[in-house]
Amino acid sequence: MTVRLDVRAERERMARAYRPGQHVPDFAYSSDEDALWSRVFATLSAMHQQLSCTQYRLAARYVGLPTGRVPQLSEVSGTLRSLTGFALAPVMGALPGRLFYPPLADGILRSTPDLRPVAEQSFSPDPDVIHELVGHAVMLADPDFADMYRWFGRAAKNATSDEVLTAIAKLFWFTMEVGVVTEKGHPRACGAAILSSVAELESFANVELRDFRIDDVIVSDIDDSVCQPVLFVAESVSRMKDEVKRFLDSSAGA
Repeated sequence: MTVRLDVRAERERMARAYRPGQHVPDFAYSSDEDALWSRVFATLSAMHQQLSCTQYRLAARYVGLPTGRVPQLSEVSGTLRSLTGFALAPVMGALPGRLFYPPLADGILRSTPDLRPVAEQSFSPDPDVIHELVGHAVMLADPDFADMYRWFGRAAKNATSDEVLTAIAKLFWFTMEVGVVTEKGHPRACGAAILSSVAELESFANVELRDFRIDDVIVSDIDDSVCQPVLFVAESVSRMKDEVKRFLDSSAGA
């Protein structure tokens, strides 16, 4: 699958032209891109039945992502607004933390409409529409996860130093991106980077699992160019939520 440079340029132009409060524009996708979405989404959905947490699977039913085509950010955004008040806003590529986190406080997830190349269909080191929608958007349909996203946004807005923002970013990574909880004695994924990656889910059985302690989390290394080799497992989503709120309240006044 090859996406023409002019197609990517048009997506970037549309994303740059978007302003808060405007209707999210619809982006054009090729038949090859629809086919790539269908293949990856079908594989992920099957893996989620065994490896994702219950709250994620229930949220996925509410969102109802289409199987045969790349969904539009606008349609998923409308669904999220009705469920938890969150909305999606287009942006091309990854954003630095000081631009990505604060909008979360206002219920806005900056999301790229671009799609990963076929060579990276099992693992993409960069955010793409599969990561945004299969990962983050479905999570945002669940009230507990939506609460945490908002808290991270408020904490980032109130961060008084780069050190505090780094700690917030690491906690976000090991919860909202590569979070894991225990269900019936088994680890289950609840983070967007794992849930949107076939390779991450395949490596799940071989990673090093550690107890979820925030003091350990915020001194751990992050390398988003590879599957995360160490994951932190919380006892439940509610326990993770409690620990996240306690830390963000104490460190950044979230």
